[in-house]
Amino acid sequence: MTGRDLECVFCEVVAGTRPSRVVFQDDDTVAFLDLAPANPGHTLVVPREHATDLLDASPEQATAVARTAQLVARLQRDRLGADGVTLFQANRAAGWQDVFHLHVHVVPRYDGDSLRLPWRADPADVADLDAALSELTR
Repeated sequence: MTGRDLECVFCEVVAGTRPSRVVFQDDDTVAFLDLAPANPGHTLVVPREHATDLLDASPEQATAVARTAQLVARLQRDRLGADGVTLFQANRAAGWQDVFHLHVHVVPRYDGDSLRLPWRADPADVADLDAALSELTR
């Protein structure tokens, strides 16, 4: 079937063949509650048409997912009283992706909640910054 991976659980959610709790949907995206939420209201936003990850997605799919993620973030603020929102998006196994259908986690955040950054941000060496810049802009 065009636009759908028959072995993808998120394609099943989009098709309505897997139970889900849909928060929002439009012609391009579906947003549904995560079954293992970091905080209550944690929502996943996926494109309707299968794309493995952000690197595989069309610019139109990426734009639609971002638009819906913003809408969901505003719902979390306005209806759940979230003090902030964390967006998380992973690509490929090395990037911590675990379901291989593009998805963005929209996690409502509350002052004093237990979530923490998964890494410690230390200042970079200037030579490392320059080397990365050189590669990215060549």
